[in-house]
Amino acid sequence: MRINNNNFQKNANTSLVAQLIWKSPGISRVDIARELNLYRSTVTNIISALIDDEVVYEGEEGSGVSRGGRKPIRLRLNERFGCVVGFDIQPSHYRAVIMDITGGLLYQSKGKLPEVGFDEILIFLMDLVLTEIEKLSIPLLAVIAGIPGIVNAEDGIIMYAEPFGLKDYDFYDFFAKRYDVMVFVENDANCTAWLEMTINRNVNLGDFMCMIADYHEGNYQFGDRAGIGVGIGLSIGGKVYHGSHHSSGEICTLSWREHNKGQTGLPEELLIKSVSDENAWKTFMKDLFGSLVPILSVLDPRVFFVHGKPFSDEGRIREFLQGECPQFLAVMDKIGCKLLFDTKDEFVVAKGAATMFLQKLFAVPELSEIESRTHFDWEDVIDQAYPMKKTYKKPRLEVTHA
Repeated sequence: MRINNNNFQKNANTSLVAQLIWKSPGISRVDIARELNLYRSTVTNIISALIDDEVVYEGEEGSGVSRGGRKPIRLRLNERFGCVVGFDIQPSHYRAVIMDITGGLLYQSKGKLPEVGFDEILIFLMDLVLTEIEKLSIPLLAVIAGIPGIVNAEDGIIMYAEPFGLKDYDFYDFFAKRYDVMVFVENDANCTAWLEMTINRNVNLGDFMCMIADYHEGNYQFGDRAGIGVGIGLSIGGKVYHGSHHSSGEICTLSWREHNKGQTGLPEELLIKSVSDENAWKTFMKDLFGSLVPILSVLDPRVFFVHGKPFSDEGRIREFLQGECPQFLAVMDKIGCKLLFDTKDEFVVAKGAATMFLQKLFAVPELSEIESRTHFDWEDVIDQAYPMKKTYKKPRLEVTHA
C-alpha cells in the first residue's frame, strides 16, 4: 500500500492547527507556529484555508508583543460551521444532544423509546433531531450513537448488544442508505472516556478509567435484564482503548459464570431489588467493586471516574466502600489513583458520543485507521458542511496496492 504523504501531512497539520484553536480559543498565528514548530507560512496557508471554508474566524485583536509591535489577530472556531448529534440508546429510553464543533451544547432531550424494532428506533431518533437541526439552521456533520454492547467502532458494526438482541448489526450501512451524513457507533462506556478526554483536553490526565451505570427497567420488548447496567471505559496513552476484540467496555463480575445472562451471576430477583432494597444494593455493589480491585491493580490508572445515576449519592458509595469493600479503596491508595464522581449530568454518554467526533476531527489519524469505513478527513468535513461547494475530489489518500 502506498500513501500520498503530502496529502496525509496536509490533513495532519490542519488537524493540529484546528486542535490548538479548539484548545486555546483566541490564539494567534504566531503562537500556533511556535507551539507546533511549523513555518509561519505553513500556518498562514492552513488558517487561510480554514477561514475560506468558514471553519475558523478572526476575532478581536490582542495586545502587541512589543512596543510599537503589531497586534496579533486572535483565531476562534466558528460555532455555526456545523453541529454533531450524540445519542445514548438504552433498551427502554434514549438521551440525545446536539453540539457545535467547539463542544457547545445546542440541544438535549430524553424520553422513552417507542416499542418498535431497532431500525425504527433509529429512524424515530433521527426524525427527532433533524427537526431541531432545521430550527438551528446549522449543517449536520455527523451522528454518533453510544450503545451498551460490543462495538467495532472503526467499521460501524454492533457486534453484539445483548440488551437489544443484536448481533453483527451494520449500523454504518443502515445510515449510509438513508441519510447523507457521517455516522459512527461506540460502546456507551467508551463514550464517557471520549467525554473526559474532551473536558480535560488541556490537562494531562494520563491513563484513566470511567465507570458508567444506568438503570435497566426490564420486562421490555427486547427482554432486557432488570437492574443496574455497568460499563467500563479505558483511555491508555491518550487514546480510548477498544481491546483486541472490541469488547474492552464490557465487564463481567467475579460472580458471573458461562451460563449467566448479563454481567453478573447474581439472581434476577436480587438485581431487580437492587434499585430499592438496601441489602440487595449492597450485595450488587460489593460484587461490582470487588471485581474491580484486580483490574485497578493491573492497569494502574491515574484517575477513576464514576458516572451515572446509580452512583449519584457519593457519600453513600464512599461509606459503603469503607465498610463493605475496603480493598477497593486500599488498592486505589496503593497505586495513587484518584476517585472522582461526576454523576450530576445524565447526558454523559450522549455528550461523549458527540465529542468522539470532535476528538477524531482534531486529531492526527494513525495510518492503521485510514482504510477503516468510518475514516474521514478535512475535505469530507467541508463537503458535509457545504455540499454546494463540492468539487471533484481525487481519491482521499490516493491509496494503491502494489
